[in-house]
Amino acid sequence: MTIAELLKMECEPVAIYRAPSIPEGAHIPSGHCSIPPLFLMAFRNGKTCAADREHVFCHGGVSGLGFGPIPSRQRSAWSCSVVPEEVRKDMHHAGSGGQREYVDSDAALAQMSEIKDFPDLKDTIVFEPLSVAEAKGAPIEVVSLLVDPTRLSALIILAGYDKKTPGSAVKILHAHACQEIYVIPKGEGESDDPHAILGMTDLYA
Repeated sequence: MTIAELLKMECEPVAIYRAPSIPEGAHIPSGHCSIPPLFLMAFRNGKTCAADREHVFCHGGVSGLGFGPIPSRQRSAWSCSVVPEEVRKDMHHAGSGGQREYVDSDAALAQMSEIKDFPDLKDTIVFEPLSVAEAKGAPIEVVSLLVDPTRLSALIILAGYDKKTPGSAVKILHAHACQEIYVIPKGEGESDDPHAILGMTDLYA
C-alpha cells in the first residue's frame, strides 16, 4: 500500500525531476507564477507539466525551479525586510520600503541561508503524477503532496518514522512557493540529515 492509498488521497502525489527537454505533449506555463500551471495542474488534473528557463516568467521562480542561483541574496533580503533609503529607487518594493516579513535584512539572510543554489543546467523541470514518472523510470528528485490538515498531521508522523537524529523530521522555511516545492526539498535530499519540507506557505503565490 502506498502513502497516498493509506491517506485515501483523491489526487496522486507529484514527482519532480529534470529532463533534457520538454516532454512531448506536456503542459507549458504561460503566466507569471509557475506553481499553478506546473504543480497544481499535475496534481489536480494528472497532467505532465514542464518548463525550461524560457518559460519561467517570475524572477523568484528562476532560482526556485533550479535554473541558476539567487541573483542577489542581499537584494532579496532587503526586499522581504526593509529596503534602505539609498537603494529604494532601484528596488521592486521601493514604494512600500520592503515587505517587512523580517525585522531587518540580517534576519532575512539568516533564514535564506537554508536555500541552496543550483547551477543552470540548461535543461527542463518536469512535474508529473508519481505513478507515471515511476513507470518511465524518471530520475525523480522530489515528491510533493497537497493535503488537508488531518493528512498533513499523518505525514508529519510518517516523516519521522525512521529518523534517528534529534529534532523534528519536518522543516518550515519562509521562501517563495517554488523554492519550498523544489530547491529546498532537493537540497534536503542531498544533505546528511534530510527533512521533509512543509511548503506552499508563500502568501504571494
